[in-house]
Amino acid sequence: MNRRKLARALFLALMLSPGVFFRTPIPDYDAIELSITPLTGIDLPGQASGFVRIGVWELDSRRADFGGFSAILVTDDGAVRAFSDRGKHLTFTAPGHTATRAPLYQTIDRGGLSNRKPDIESATGDPATGDYWLGIEQFHSLIRFSADGEYEAARAPSEWQGWDMNAGAEAMARLPDGRFLVLPEGRRTGLLYPSDPVGKIAPTRFTFAVPGGYSSTDMAALPDGRVLILLRQIAWGIPPFESALAIADPATIADGGSLDIDLLIDLDTIVPSENYEGLALAGDAGDGAVHLWLIADDNLASFQRTLLVHLAWREDAVALPPGSTHEKARGEP
Repeated sequence: MNRRKLARALFLALMLSPGVFFRTPIPDYDAIELSITPLTGIDLPGQASGFVRIGVWELDSRRADFGGFSAILVTDDGAVRAFSDRGKHLTFTAPGHTATRAPLYQTIDRGGLSNRKPDIESATGDPATGDYWLGIEQFHSLIRFSADGEYEAARAPSEWQGWDMNAGAEAMARLPDGRFLVLPEGRRTGLLYPSDPVGKIAPTRFTFAVPGGYSSTDMAALPDGRVLILLRQIAWGIPPFESALAIADPATIADGGSLDIDLLIDLDTIVPSENYEGLALAGDAGDGAVHLWLIADDNLASFQRTLLVHLAWREDAVALPPGSTHEKARGEP
C-alpha cells in the first residue's frame, strides 16, 4: 500500500471512530423500546374457580431477538424480570404500578457457563434478600444472582445430568423455609433440596404425577409453603397449547414418597390461549388475594404472542372435580 492509500485509510478509520472529528453516538444496548398493549374485548368470563382476571397485555419490541420468555419474577415494588431462552432478561414496571422504570433488555452474565447455550426455563427468588436462581435447560445447570443481578455462583448438579436435552428444570421454587423444589419436565421423579442447590447437597427424591395429561412449566411458592404449578399441554388449535394451574403441598413429601398435585383451574376459561411458561407471585396487595403473573413464550412464531397476565386468587378457590380433564372442564365429550 502506497503512502497516499495508507493516509486515506487512516483518515477514514479516524472519521468512523466514535468521538473523533464527528460525534458518533454509541448505542445503549440495554435500553429497549417496549410496547405494553392491554388486550381488550376478551371473549371469556372474567373469573372462575376463585381466580379473577385483572388484566392481559401483549409485550412487543422491534428487536429481532425479543421474545422467548420462559420464566418471570415480580418484586414487591412492581419490577418485572422476564428471562428468555436466549440468555436475556427484560426488566420493566408491571402494568398498574405507579413507579416508573425504563425498560432494559440485558444479556445475563453466566460466569463459567457463558460458553453454553443460555436456555433459561425457570426462576425463583428469596423475598428476604432479593437473591434469585435461574434453571438452565439442555446443559442442566443453575445459577444464583444477587438482588442487583450480579452473578454469584453456578453448578451443574450430577442428579440433573440424566435428563433429556430439551427437558430440564422447567419448574423450580424456593420454599419459604429455604428448601428448593424441582419438577423436571418429562420426568415423574422430583427433587427436594434442604437448602440452596448451588451448594453440593443431596436432594430427597419423590414421585409426582401431573393430572390431566399436562406437563409442569413453572412453579411458585405460596407464603404457607404450598406451591402453585403452571401446567401446559399440546392441543389442536392456534396457538396449539392449553394451560392450567394446580396446587401441591411439599410438606407431604417423604424420602421415596410422592407429591400430590391437584388441578385448580383450566386457564383457557379466563385468559387467551398461549404458551404460558412463566409464573410468579407478587407481594401482599392488602386485599386478601394472592396475585399471580404469567408470561408466554412466543417461540419466535408469527402466530404466537408474548402475553403478560395478572390474576388474583382467593383462598376459597374451588378446584376442578377429581378426574376432570381440560376437555371435560369445557363440557366437551
